[in-house]
Amino acid sequence: MKIDIIGKRFNYFLIAIVMVVIAVVALLTFGLTPGIEFSSGSLLTISFPNAPDQKGIEAVLNDMGYQSLVQKTGNDFLIRTRPITAEEKTAIENALSAKFGQVTESSFASVSPLVATETARNAGYAVLAAVAGILLYVTWAFRVMPKPFRYGVSAIISLSHDLLVTIGLY
Repeated sequence: MKIDIIGKRFNYFLIAIVMVVIAVVALLTFGLTPGIEFSSGSLLTISFPNAPDQKGIEAVLNDMGYQSLVQKTGNDFLIRTRPITAEEKTAIENALSAKFGQVTESSFASVSPLVATETARNAGYAVLAAVAGILLYVTWAFRVMPKPFRYGVSAIISLSHDLLVTIGLY
């Protein structure tokens, strides 16, 4: 059984373009929440013997003046706030333990805005270096073919398409 893929390539291009447009619209509409590594902040993972309501934890943090994001993961709660000090972390844990019982801290990470900016910049440089490396390697690998640079550009376009569709679906 033969399938005429080349003859129907414009249909496949149309499907790919529609998928990319849907993914871009989804990204622009819903966006992505960057981790603290790229946006700065603190991430505190805690657990309780008797799991309280997520809204209750948010209410305690709001009363303390912290705008935070609280997520329940299994038996733990992830609390993401602006960068906080060790003293502020202790105050948060004390307030939560006074309201909900004993608090067990699993992990704590804090990233300053300067480090987050540097990390984001270095990630951008790494992506550009990877794109250049792929372009050069594919161009070199197809050097005996006519116009080998087109193969490298095609590989980059294909990877960009796959990345956009995957992130857009996410």
